[in-house]
Amino acid sequence: MTDIEGTLAKVNANGGKLLMPKTSIGEYGHIAHFQDCEGNRVALHAMT
Repeated sequence: MTDIEGTLAKVNANGGKLLMPKTSIGEYGHIAHFQDCEGNRVALHAMT
């Protein structure tokens, strides 16, 4: 995963819900959480 913002935009456009915006985890990159349109919670990780 290299584009958290782009992925989150697609989630919102397709009925998902942002649970935690892109958040820095220091030297380990960034994470974000969302809920898909079926209610599943998904986490993203990227180094940028």
